Amino acid sequence: MICSVVIVIIIMLLFAPEILPLSFIITLAQIPYASSQPSPFSSTDNQSNSGVPDYYYSSSNSLLTGINHSRGVNDGSSNIKSVILNFDDGFQNQYTYAKPILDKYGFKASFFVVCNYAGKPDRMSWQQITTLHDEGYDVESHSMNHNHMDIMTPEELNYEIGQSKQCLADHGINATIFAYPFDIGWNDPTIVNIVSKYYDLARTGNDPLTFLHCDGYKNHPQTDCRTYTDNGELTFANRYSVRSWGHDTVEIKDGFNDDETYNTFIEEVNSQNSYNNVGDGGAGGYKINAIPLITYHNVDYLTGSYHTDVDLFAQEMKYLHDNGFRVLTMRDLGYDDSTNSLYLVNATM
Repeated sequence: MICSVVIVIIIMLLFAPEILPLSFIITLAQIPYASSQPSPFSSTDNQSNSGVPDYYYSSSNSLLTGINHSRGVNDGSSNIKSVILNFDDGFQNQYTYAKPILDKYGFKASFFVVCNYAGKPDRMSWQQITTLHDEGYDVESHSMNHNHMDIMTPEELNYEIGQSKQCLADHGINATIFAYPFDIGWNDPTIVNIVSKYYDLARTGNDPLTFLHCDGYKNHPQTDCRTYTDNGELTFANRYSVRSWGHDTVEIKDGFNDDETYNTFIEEVNSQNSYNNVGDGGAGGYKINAIPLITYHNVDYLTGSYHTDVDLFAQEMKYLHDNGFRVLTMRDLGYDDSTNSLYLVNATM
């Protein structure tokens, strides 16, 4: 095509030069030849050494909900998708099987540790737990003994909740987030008040998305994330009831069919799309309203409740990597008292 145009122009220059203005000839001379080299702005140019897309942030280098955020210059997507990964109970196989897969993609996750489980035959040792912490993983509290807190006295609750924080501190870990054993206690004011004495946030289940303004739960209408209503009633979603999605409950529902669970996983991590849209935060901006928090337990080669197959987990992590998800930890969540809302902090890749 280009060669044909050039031939025509040469013929015109030879036989009818008067119909080609001088300005056109000068412009033509300045057009570079086509090159087979890739563009410096190709889609691979926004990849870090780990292969994870790099994104540009606001001047504060954070992702605060409601603030304008630039998208990756060449990410080619219509939005920026994020996910927070959680692992409960400190199982040994999380370190043996899950960690190498996370490391492969440069992902980090939150590990919620039961203090008195550490060092038991099927659980991580304190050396492994502190290694996670030292390598940049988020290690948080999941109580002292993983007992049912709804039948405890206030003294027992203070021990299970508060001593767990001290236990981790004794190993050089500053835990600021609590996860309720068996998801029991998030709706009990006595338990929530004790949790609030020791921690900034607390996680429970089981909902597909965490809405940063706590305003997306149809059966529990709220306008913000305040812990108590003006009438003194405990709210459904708040900083001490951050909602997460249990991967294990889906596996049970799917009858441990890994293909079905994988498809459900894809639907889950993409369910944020209808809530997070480019332009919501202003011109060229991106407002994050919802994010999936996914919780795993065992990651191994066994089949049964609270077991995720290693190959399925690897497939899910590959999907997140290949589709440009930012994989974050619970420590990337903060709470804004002035707006009574959650936000993402320092969510850099």
